[in-house]
Amino acid sequence: MFVRVVFSAMVMMLYSALCNAHSVTFIAEDLPPYHFINKNNEPDGALVDIAKAVIKQSHLTAKFEIMPMARIFKQQQANSNAIMLSLLKTPNRVNNFTWLGEVYFADAYLISLKSHIDEVVHLNFAKEYKVATIRGYSSEAYLKRKGFRENKNLVLVSYYQQLWQMLYKNRIDFVVTNTLTLNNELESSGLDPNLITKRIHLDELPSSLNFAASKLFDSQSAQEIAQGLALIKENGEYSAILQKWQLPIPSTANKL
Repeated sequence: MFVRVVFSAMVMMLYSALCNAHSVTFIAEDLPPYHFINKNNEPDGALVDIAKAVIKQSHLTAKFEIMPMARIFKQQQANSNAIMLSLLKTPNRVNNFTWLGEVYFADAYLISLKSHIDEVVHLNFAKEYKVATIRGYSSEAYLKRKGFRENKNLVLVSYYQQLWQMLYKNRIDFVVTNTLTLNNELESSGLDPNLITKRIHLDELPSSLNFAASKLFDSQSAQEIAQGLALIKENGEYSAILQKWQLPIPSTANKL
């Protein structure tokens, strides 16, 4: 009888623990080496590894999904437990999300083929040409604020492969995007990185990449994730993951 009572109590404790183990879903686009689907058809990448390390510091469980950027916002709105792996923190987004911590950075440029001979020293000069970026990126909103318009001088696509193929085939003149994964994107698309050049550094575009969830995200889970991220930066695991993926370690890594 005593054994049966103890066993029942243990079962109840386990059931309670399982019920209290909050599950979250990390979502991101296909952007190697940060987050992508590997040869085993599994989510992989530097920020996936960072998220897994953070989850180990918490009482949470997690899964990962890779999808087009345009779908990410819809998924995040539909699922209050969804977390974007690398959302740029922009002024117009600050009040719309629960920010869980800064995970990396990005620099944006206006890029063209080296064979593009016209000198472009200011973004306004590019309005005479076709400029492309990925739909749903903050660069889309940025270009629209600067006066670029679809069906005139702005081209929006869903994948970076489309972006670069169009540039190399001279179907567009310029690309606006961050460049941290530039060589990987070009090489995985079968394109020669030596044929392009960075024309203008767009320092007005935000550079802070963050874990971001909806405003309805559980506050306790948010706290655990933020604390876990801070901890792996302090204990060196964050830097080790970036080194594994041969990514530059931010000079302010312990402050990110």
